[in-house]
Amino acid sequence: MFQHDIIIVGGGLSGLCAALSVKSADVAVISKVHPLRSHSIAAQGGINAVLASDDRWEDHAFDTIKGSDYLADQDAVEVLCQDAPGRIIEMEHWGTLFSRTDEGRIAQRPFGGAGFPRTVYAQDRTGHHLLHTLYEQALKKGIKFYNEWLITRLVVDKVKCCGVTGYNISDGIVEGFKAKAVIFATGGYGRIYKHSTNSVINTGFGCAVAYRAGAQ
Repeated sequence: MFQHDIIIVGGGLSGLCAALSVKSADVAVISKVHPLRSHSIAAQGGINAVLASDDRWEDHAFDTIKGSDYLADQDAVEVLCQDAPGRIIEMEHWGTLFSRTDEGRIAQRPFGGAGFPRTVYAQDRTGHHLLHTLYEQALKKGIKFYNEWLITRLVVDKVKCCGVTGYNISDGIVEGFKAKAVIFATGGYGRIYKHSTNSVINTGFGCAVAYRAGAQ
């Protein structure tokens, strides 16, 4: 059995961000593929953030909520839009090669649903650059990775999740992982549909595991 303070299931952008946000704990990331093969690497267009002096986070939030047909959690959207500029600067300081203007500033371009050109991009390989940057930072921080492990179920003691069981794809061995906290960042499930441009790994397996454990 493996034991860590925090286990993060999923090695894409969300999982790596979660791992790097932990300040002082033993963190491990479990991923059914190598992190650099996660579907996050397919993200191309860019990410939105208010960087220009004539743009406002309130406008960014409104565009986001409107684009969700008013279904998005509006409190969460406000946090996202206020936090986004700082995250862009952080990623730049960590080494992300964002595209630049002729003046050397971080370039931004128009994107669907936005009323202002606030999309930050790295050519048309934004996900590729972001993922490599975060993975490098995770290695630098000494975060433990279990690559090519498939999580088969959550271990729940009464109402608290205290670990997971995992299947090692390379050798077929099943092991237990004990943790004080488990974070799921397993991505989407586009492959449940007949036609999808999602990666073949986007099966919704993580959602199914959580559902079977009683998550709502």
